[in-house]
Amino acid sequence: MIALVQENQQLFILSIVLLLLIVLLWLLPYAMLHYAQQPFTRAMRYWIKFKQNVRQNKHFIQFKKHYPKFFHFLFRRLQRQYFNGLPLTLFILVMGYLFALFSGLVEDVVTSDTIVTMDHFVSQQMNMLRESSIVHFFILITSLASTAIACLVVFLVCALCIIIRQPYILIGLLLSALGSSIFTFLSKLLFHRLRPTGGLLLESSYSFPSGHATISIALYGFIAYVAIRFSQNYVRKAHLFFIAVLLSILVGLSRIVLNEHYLSDVLGGFLVGALWLTVAISVTEWFSSRAKITWQIPWSAAQIYLLWFSVACVLIAALIYAQRYQFPLLL
Repeated sequence: MIALVQENQQLFILSIVLLLLIVLLWLLPYAMLHYAQQPFTRAMRYWIKFKQNVRQNKHFIQFKKHYPKFFHFLFRRLQRQYFNGLPLTLFILVMGYLFALFSGLVEDVVTSDTIVTMDHFVSQQMNMLRESSIVHFFILITSLASTAIACLVVFLVCALCIIIRQPYILIGLLLSALGSSIFTFLSKLLFHRLRPTGGLLLESSYSFPSGHATISIALYGFIAYVAIRFSQNYVRKAHLFFIAVLLSILVGLSRIVLNEHYLSDVLGGFLVGALWLTVAISVTEWFSSRAKITWQIPWSAAQIYLLWFSVACVLIAALIYAQRYQFPLLL
């Protein structure tokens, strides 16, 4: 047994990582369902108490008296009832934080920091999995984020939104998918980073950031967000979140295992996708606050069947794409 593990050390480590990932993401919805409500309630209680103490503070009272306009501006930023208040403030903070993380990652890659050394080490390890059967699984996974399949997904989601008469969702969808794709394309041209040697698939674009990792977050993440907003069941919401996170991580991992991207390329793609996903969600929530989108709508049996038919079409198309355009490249 020990000899077998030593001979397939990279495959064994990858299997352990996948197992731990699945267990962790399976426990996450469970924790959300059973333990998230109490900390949230406690946090809201502390927040209300904090606001009461601030309002009674003499320095705060003097500040409010001397700078009424500035106080009104800050007060509006913390109002939960209005989208332009606390929701928009949080969205801006998240977008700024994601952009700062992406900028820091870019600096590390450009200056050949420690992460570049990690990139080459991981790439060398993945080269040893070229003959492993697990490669076929990751080719199927990576096909889900290919350009052809992503376009099919966008088309099907657009059709579904028109059928259920919620066209304003399409603005967020296109903003997330197209915005992240254009940003990734321009970033590739700007940084000119070459791909790892020994890639299993034929790719002609530059390496940083990973387009597949970007679209897995920006596109599938937005679809998961819409599905969560439409769902009225908290358990189903947690499971949808789990599936979206797992799919995105698997797509990113597939780019590393197939040696099409470095680790930092995938991390960069995740950050770009998350950034544009946040932008798209904020725009969609703005439309929702103006009653342009109705989330609590009755779904007919025909619409539900059409939804599952669309999911089946995407999976079958990904399988055909992998069989026809990806697997032959291994021969």
